[in-house]
Amino acid sequence: MTRLFGAALLALALVAGGCQTASPTTAAGWGQIAAGVGAVLGETKIDPKIEKVSAKLAGYCAEVKTAALAVDLFAPANLQEAASAGRIAVATFCAAPPKNVAEALVTLADAYAAIEAARAGR
Repeated sequence: MTRLFGAALLALALVAGGCQTASPTTAAGWGQIAAGVGAVLGETKIDPKIEKVSAKLAGYCAEVKTAALAVDLFAPANLQEAASAGRIAVATFCAAPPKNVAEALVTLADAYAAIEAARAGR
């Protein structure tokens, strides 16, 4: 019964988040939806694990960012867009490593927004 109630709250958060945006298919719309879902979820059992893994990965940000930049610069033409998206996703994570599910959802939305902005700028 609690899982059903939780699923209903999650669906409501998605709908409410989508209603507050001009277009839920935009990067900004997904960011608002992610923030809303994170607020509804609150604290979860997996949060301590996310924080632990995130902190460990954050320690390698300099190396991973350098590798992602190298891949982006030297990727073949047919992989250039994917390589650029990977570099942007790494930079977004490293700028603010998530400590819980809510922050992880927002980080994903932020990475998506940054990737879309880079595509639009080309």
